Amino acid sequence: MISLPVSHKWPFRGLVLSLFLPSLSVAETEYKLVENVRVVGMSPMGVGSLTELSPFQVQIFSAEDIDKDKAYSVAEFLNQHGGGISVNDAQNNPLQPDIRFRGYAASPLLGSSQGLVVYYNGVRVNELFGDTVNWDLLPASSVQEMALIAGVNPIFGQNALGGAIVIKSKTGFSSSQGAIEVSAGSFGQRAISVSKGVHGENWGGFLALEKYEEDGWRDYSPTEARNLYASLSRHDDSSELDVFFNFSDTYLKGNGAIPVGLLETDREAVFTHPDLTENQMSMTSIVYSRWLSDELKLSVNGFYRQVDTRSFNGDGTEFEDCDAPNDDFLCEDDSDELARDQFDNAVSGEFDAVNNISRRQQRSWGASAQIYWHLDVGSVNHHITLGADYLAGITDFDSQVEFASLTDVRSTTRSGLYDAEGFTSLRASTDLAALYFSDTVELSDRLSLTAIMRYNVVDVGAKDLSGERPELTAKHSYKSLNGGLGARWVLTDALSVYAGVYQSSRAPTPVELACSHPDAPCILPNTFLADPPLKDVVARSVEWGLRGESASYRAVLAWNMALFATVNQDDIHFQTVGGVSSNEGFFTNIGDTRHQGIEVSGSLTSGKWLLDISYTYLDAYYETSFISFSPNHPNSVDGALAVEKGSKIPSIPEHSAKLSLGYQWTESVNSNIAINTSSGAYLRGDEANQDNKTGSYIVVNANLEYKLANNIALSIQAKNIFDEEYERFGLYGEPDEVIEDLENESPRFLSPAAPRSLALGIKYSW
Repeated sequence: MISLPVSHKWPFRGLVLSLFLPSLSVAETEYKLVENVRVVGMSPMGVGSLTELSPFQVQIFSAEDIDKDKAYSVAEFLNQHGGGISVNDAQNNPLQPDIRFRGYAASPLLGSSQGLVVYYNGVRVNELFGDTVNWDLLPASSVQEMALIAGVNPIFGQNALGGAIVIKSKTGFSSSQGAIEVSAGSFGQRAISVSKGVHGENWGGFLALEKYEEDGWRDYSPTEARNLYASLSRHDDSSELDVFFNFSDTYLKGNGAIPVGLLETDREAVFTHPDLTENQMSMTSIVYSRWLSDELKLSVNGFYRQVDTRSFNGDGTEFEDCDAPNDDFLCEDDSDELARDQFDNAVSGEFDAVNNISRRQQRSWGASAQIYWHLDVGSVNHHITLGADYLAGITDFDSQVEFASLTDVRSTTRSGLYDAEGFTSLRASTDLAALYFSDTVELSDRLSLTAIMRYNVVDVGAKDLSGERPELTAKHSYKSLNGGLGARWVLTDALSVYAGVYQSSRAPTPVELACSHPDAPCILPNTFLADPPLKDVVARSVEWGLRGESASYRAVLAWNMALFATVNQDDIHFQTVGGVSSNEGFFTNIGDTRHQGIEVSGSLTSGKWLLDISYTYLDAYYETSFISFSPNHPNSVDGALAVEKGSKIPSIPEHSAKLSLGYQWTESVNSNIAINTSSGAYLRGDEANQDNKTGSYIVVNANLEYKLANNIALSIQAKNIFDEEYERFGLYGEPDEVIEDLENESPRFLSPAAPRSLALGIKYSW
């Protein structure tokens, strides 16, 4: 019988033990019909189990880990406990973090160099328009298990350049507990979640509802998120049928970076506002699996997903006052051309701001089929996976630029007058089809090889819907054959070594293709023009590692070390061309980049104590010299910087470390202290590394839980206990265009991290 248990007595134990112990899996599903088969390997459908045979690093987290941490989002949990994970607070909203792993991003923001892929019940949830990941649409209460798979892995398809995150959600069979949890804390934080699972012999169901809201610790920065998750299942001895439904409705204000001159006087202030994102999502997916024989398993899934995103950003204007005799009107930047509204009237010079307004309606659908085959050829065991994916989607994108005025508190007014040249109405389409294959071969008890291959076909198209810009209509096609070869060798019962070489790729997204000309920059996520095609990004990686485990009657020690180097050919970056908001620019292939480093982690369990520790050194730099556009940089010449080979990639810290110390005081009381530390990083726009980095920081968080009874527990969560003032993201802008009386007129803009906060919670379970 398949039984690959993971211990979750404490938070992080599932993470660390999964790295090093040989019997761990993503799923604990038992198939009564099959007595002797081990399901080996991982795929986008998440059907397989990760075992000691894996020639790459894997971190596994359970529902219990997330619950004990009291994380209100998947991204927050990964930031706190994922080894090698770092965060850029570009938007400065708790539900819109810029998650990075090995320097690659899974970000909700267009303009980030995406390089991580996220699967939820086998569904790729990177939005097709820009490969973005909306973390606010992934409810933490629905997660049964989550795997963070490191490095380039071609089996996961597009965007798996730095790694993959595979999430499996709850069913009535995996989670039958009921729970009501309520919490409240600093800055108006309020949260409630209700969940319950039920199952009979063959039928099961699970329902979770959660709501999170806060006023925000910064001015004018409230957040509200509502999520509903439900599953209906039918399981028998040989098959499983699961139907999943998700609905989310979020209201997110993230007012981003502010000039350092303003930061020095008021960390709670915002530069301009509002900066509003509203997301509404619904998704239905079906997963069916069946053992056709003792050695053969079939799995299929299908889904439909719809995401409606509205954004409203109040910013300083890029328009200038005209010279005489038209000095009462606005002109296009650096020209004598009068700005005109939708009625072809010249625009008054009283407007000193703009509202960038956009809407994205994204619809996607797809299906996958996969066969797992356990084949014995003499003394050699094969674990073969054959699969096919199809994913398609359409995005209707509309944007406009409204003329506005700044108020005394730097918010913007509404005028009803729109830039005649700032309208965009575009339909983008994406089709992805793939065939993949993997084979893990057990040559002996101590030696195994894993071969992976995937063939991708990606078609990206755009069509002008306004009738005014037929040049936007275009179609691009990309084909790629990627593969990898890895090996695992058991040196002793307590020590094994693994190594591999891999290649993966990602095709340019519609937003990148529509905004790629230096002479026609875009204001993300708004105005697009016809642009030249971009090359797809190809990542090639080499990885080598050691992992081991030893135990005595008093303690268990487990550890892992990995060395890796990944080269991105024709990497795509967003080049800023300046402006007040610093989000105007274009996408371009800048040449090759390299991400290399070392990851070390370990766990020590002894009696009532549990210690987890991880450290990452990451050297991410440009392998190709190029000219970077950064007109607001203090050292720029004619708006540009010469970037030399070897310059560090901005927004990526070299050093990061995490430590967690847990102690079980009594059967009713347990506690955990977590320390996160990171070195600084260069600001976006400082690709030439000529300015100062953001500062390094050490942040201490703590949790305490007290069980009043078997079914009632109180919790206290403290974040940033020592009230560390630090920043995790920066870029360049023009502060004097909005604030004229700043003593420090530096063009550096930084995003302040949250101060000390406290939250109290109570949970009733049955």
